[in-house]
Amino acid sequence: MVRISCAREFISIAQAHFDSVLPVVVGPEPFNSGMSSLDPQLVALAQVSGAIATWEWIPDTNDFRWTSGQTEIYSQQATDSDSVVGWEYLVHPEDRARVRSAIYTALHNKSSFCERFRVEGKDSRTLWILGFGKVICPDKNSVTVVGVNLDVTDWAEAILASEARFTATFEQAAVGIAHVGLDGSWLKVNRRCLEIVGYPWEELRKLTFGDVTHPDDLEADWALVRELLDGQRTTYSMEKRYFTKDDRLVWVNLTVSLIKKTDGGPDYFVSVIEDITARKRIEIERDQLIAELEERVRQRTVELERLSLTDPLTGIANRRAFDQCLQAEWDRAVRTRQPLSVILADIDFFKDLNDKAGHAAADETLKSVAACISHAAHRSTDMAARYGGDEFVLILPDTDSEGALGIASRLQETVNGLKIKNPGSPKSGLLTLSQGVATAFPNAKGSSTGLLLEADRAMYDAKHMGRARISTAERRRR
Repeated sequence: MVRISCAREFISIAQAHFDSVLPVVVGPEPFNSGMSSLDPQLVALAQVSGAIATWEWIPDTNDFRWTSGQTEIYSQQATDSDSVVGWEYLVHPEDRARVRSAIYTALHNKSSFCERFRVEGKDSRTLWILGFGKVICPDKNSVTVVGVNLDVTDWAEAILASEARFTATFEQAAVGIAHVGLDGSWLKVNRRCLEIVGYPWEELRKLTFGDVTHPDDLEADWALVRELLDGQRTTYSMEKRYFTKDDRLVWVNLTVSLIKKTDGGPDYFVSVIEDITARKRIEIERDQLIAELEERVRQRTVELERLSLTDPLTGIANRRAFDQCLQAEWDRAVRTRQPLSVILADIDFFKDLNDKAGHAAADETLKSVAACISHAAHRSTDMAARYGGDEFVLILPDTDSEGALGIASRLQETVNGLKIKNPGSPKSGLLTLSQGVATAFPNAKGSSTGLLLEADRAMYDAKHMGRARISTAERRRR
């Protein structure tokens, strides 16, 4: 028996030659007049394939006769099927009405027909027949129908087997497969696709893919579809989200290709849909974990940065933080042309306090003074810092000498009001501070170091004058 490729060639040639060998048809379809017999090539193919039979029928008299090849296809002799009724009896009952309708439609329209149907052949074997028929009018008063029957059983069975394999593959595939119309409608889907989208076929067929797509993914999907239709790509893949019938969110990996018609025009899309919800859930959990870890690292980094700028004993800013802030405020004051003041405070007789009262008492004293210093820096732009040992410093942006002196005075009163005992103080026996105040109107030629040096010198002037007092750089300049 002929192979599929040969059968297809046979049918193609048969169709072409059938249009050429028969007389001219009077009707809506134009046909070329041609040879009085079939082409030798067609006959040769028919002999290889199995059988070809020709027939003619005169409707007015219901005369039907086989002109060749009848016994090669049908088990009955020609005399057993010498009428349309007899011939119809050979046609499979499920195909009979369709074939009859095609014949009478062609007769009514004076046109032609082509049908594939089943018949009972030799040894009761079911054969597939490709039947061509054409209405011809030898003259105005007579009508004849002529036709060719081709045994295409091998081809048909191969096609049916192929279709069965395709159907099995289509239906049993582990991924969703769908044929989608150019308007986004669902034309055909497999079982897995229905499981993924969560709709029964009766409901899904009334929807488009846009109806089940997450709104945030729809425009990107349509944009890729337009590129397919414009010929910019042959396929595309994307990750997108579907909403199921019960409003569950399903992540899928979608791969789409465009199927074209024989004339090259777009026909429909083939979509392969893989459910990646579990993978995306893991990825989302992973990303959330990474984000949490990154946030923890960020917070820890901030904390470490804060600790690196914080005095561990008193909890206020340390020398490093002070140096950074003083330079930044100096640069800002240069731009704004506003005054900048610094107060440097030193605990009087702190070494004696540490020696006589002990380290624990000295540490508590430092904490108490730091709290007072911090309270004095009541604005968000002010900064209180431990400068080193028993020295503390206040940075006061946008503060002139009078304002800085007022803050230093209140700080002195606050510390005195604590009435912390200092056994190392030869005068009052209480904790006191010596403070130096300096103010500048910064400019590009000056430096923050000079301002701090003035405050330091003023503080030592206060110590030389007897401690427990405030000295200003202005007084020192005089």
